[in-house]
Amino acid sequence: MVDTTRISTKGQVVIPKRVREALGLKPGDPLLVGIKGDVIVMRKVTLNDLVAESLENHRRGKTLSHEETFKDLL
Repeated sequence: MVDTTRISTKGQVVIPKRVREALGLKPGDPLLVGIKGDVIVMRKVTLNDLVAESLENHRRGKTLSHEETFKDLL
């Protein structure tokens, strides 16, 4: 699925309705936003993602920043 949108003067981007519906996105859902090369990547964060990453970090004995914790989810 491909759709277009624009960046507002405030830097905001509207996710097209077709995309929101296809992914089940709702107001308030957390999204990861990152960069891969010259591509902006957005990914919905689920409770399962948070638990899995936290358990993995605990297993490794690591205390990480949010950025470090979730970079592998993108």
